[in-house]
Amino acid sequence: MIINVLLLVVLIWFIIHNFAKAKKFTEVSGWHDKFVPIYSIVLFLVTMSWTKQDLMMLAILAPIALFTGWFETRDVRIKKEYSPKKKKDEYKMRRGIPYAIGWVFTFALGIAIHAWMARGAILEMFSKAIWENILEEIDPFILFSTKHVWYIWFLSGVSSITFFSIIRLSIRKMIRQKRAQETI
Repeated sequence: MIINVLLLVVLIWFIIHNFAKAKKFTEVSGWHDKFVPIYSIVLFLVTMSWTKQDLMMLAILAPIALFTGWFETRDVRIKKEYSPKKKKDEYKMRRGIPYAIGWVFTFALGIAIHAWMARGAILEMFSKAIWENILEEIDPFILFSTKHVWYIWFLSGVSSITFFSIIRLSIRKMIRQKRAQETI
């Protein structure tokens, strides 16, 4: 029980951190920006069972994940600054509130799907009035330890890949525009 409380505190801190960070310019980091999507896609591939039911769910979730990744870019601001420490220009990004909302939406949708898929077990436990088991069954951190919850990894991976692909394209466009202005 104490571990669940600690995990929920960490989750709440992470959500608050995401919203606070959404309003600040941070360095565009290749390692960080690639880790989340790659990690999520690898876990999706490992946990996906490839049944007909899961493939149908995948077909429904794919456009949702793509839309979420696109939505997360709606308020992104990118700027270029000279870094005296690195002695070169670097790009900084402010992700914006839609990014934080998209992250929370992805996580909440994963929890909702998990609750829907486990509804039979939840109703059975409810009828037996085993409240500790109900909490364990709908505990969001169990999402990350069970094999049948590939969808949270898929949503996270695809929306992250979409987000960072759009950001990379925007940075390339900024570089091209700057070069074009320099040659005029």
